[in-house]
Amino acid sequence: MYDIIFLGGGPAGYEGAISAGKRGLKAGVIEMELPGGTCLQRGCIPTKSLLNSVKIIKNLKKAKKLGVKIEGYEIDIQGMLKQKERVVSKLTRGIDHLFNECGVDLIKGRGKITAPGVIEVDNGEKYEAKNIIIATGSSPAELPHLKFDNEFIISSDDALLIKDVPEKLLVIGAGAIGVEMGVIYSYLGSEVTIVEIMDQIIPGSDRELSDMLAAELRKSRIKVLTSTSASDPSIDLSNGKISFKVKDDRGERKEEYSKVLLSVGRSPNSSEIFSPGIGIELDKRGFIVTGGNLKTGADGIYACGDVIGHPLLAHKASHQAIAIVDHILDGKEIHDMVIPGAVFTFPELASVGLTEEEAKDMGIEYKVGRFPYSAGSRSNAVEEKSGMVKVISDKDDTLIGAHILGAEAGELMPLLTYGISKKMKTIEFRDLVFIHPTLSENVWEALGEAGGYSIHI
Repeated sequence: MYDIIFLGGGPAGYEGAISAGKRGLKAGVIEMELPGGTCLQRGCIPTKSLLNSVKIIKNLKKAKKLGVKIEGYEIDIQGMLKQKERVVSKLTRGIDHLFNECGVDLIKGRGKITAPGVIEVDNGEKYEAKNIIIATGSSPAELPHLKFDNEFIISSDDALLIKDVPEKLLVIGAGAIGVEMGVIYSYLGSEVTIVEIMDQIIPGSDRELSDMLAAELRKSRIKVLTSTSASDPSIDLSNGKISFKVKDDRGERKEEYSKVLLSVGRSPNSSEIFSPGIGIELDKRGFIVTGGNLKTGADGIYACGDVIGHPLLAHKASHQAIAIVDHILDGKEIHDMVIPGAVFTFPELASVGLTEEEAKDMGIEYKVGRFPYSAGSRSNAVEEKSGMVKVISDKDDTLIGAHILGAEAGELMPLLTYGISKKMKTIEFRDLVFIHPTLSENVWEALGEAGGYSIHI
């Protein structure tokens, strides 16, 4: 009998199990593949490894301006893939080590909850647990008229394998995954076109910074088309091309591509993971419905991460799992968390809290503080002048939103996330001393513009 079993070994499952093991619970994780889930095996980590490799190409392109003359370089895709696999393998071994250290059992196989407290694995073994946490994650979504064939129409999983670099790549969907993969393939030599049916890339992000990022992508020779649809796919095997009808405000035209990366979101892995009639409900999109403290309708069964809905972020999943462990052990209530997010493009885009559009739609009286990277000391010293820090405060000067487009945006966001979660006022940051020269000073200046104490703007 386990105290707790996680169904799924992604960020929620493995971090939640380690937390439980460290606190003395007998914990198990049922996972049909390698631990780490999509994030580690074919998502966040391998993508960032490849982005790190192509960032070198980006920097080589501007080396002459920085006083370093380089005669030439060669792109070694197999070398990039080997580096990616080294990173993934090391982190996977790290999870195995932590499981051993914390007494967590890794149970290989596909699990199904057959009754409250009972999970049956596809090898016929049954396991009992006082508490079960569903953390099965999500998978790349398809469209009714467009299905993955893993050759012409590929998913992000396929794209990470880089079987070849297509001459012309169409990316359908300008969310984080689509834009990041578009950047990678562009620097590897593809002519990349990104189409998005909404009127901005990274839908839901702050419009001002989204538009700035689109402009930066266009500068790097990525074609970005918003308010645009791609339909009626047709594959021509004779020339190895796939064509689409592309429609925007200029009309409709036929375009031909070597491959298309379908990146239109993710679908929850909620099918056939529990028997009917045990009290677990799905919404119309297939996400598991949870109530207070992330409990499902079945006694002793919780759910967290991608499988319960947006935002579909690894760090949301892991913190929810840890919160469930705390609830089980201490009775601690699970409250809504302030969840930041980032897109690791060049430059990066990171966000937390309300966008300016959301504040306006909610009728909030707000102030905006902006500081352009082009005015920052460190930004200029390291030739990272593209972008802006933007903070939003309400009429009482309380921080309610923060958005950064620029180098290391994701690394700069935790301070602002803390400020929003603690309902801090912008004036409270005035006497917080930032190291000079650092990119973080851009944050202080933006807060200062909202709070009335900025210096360099």
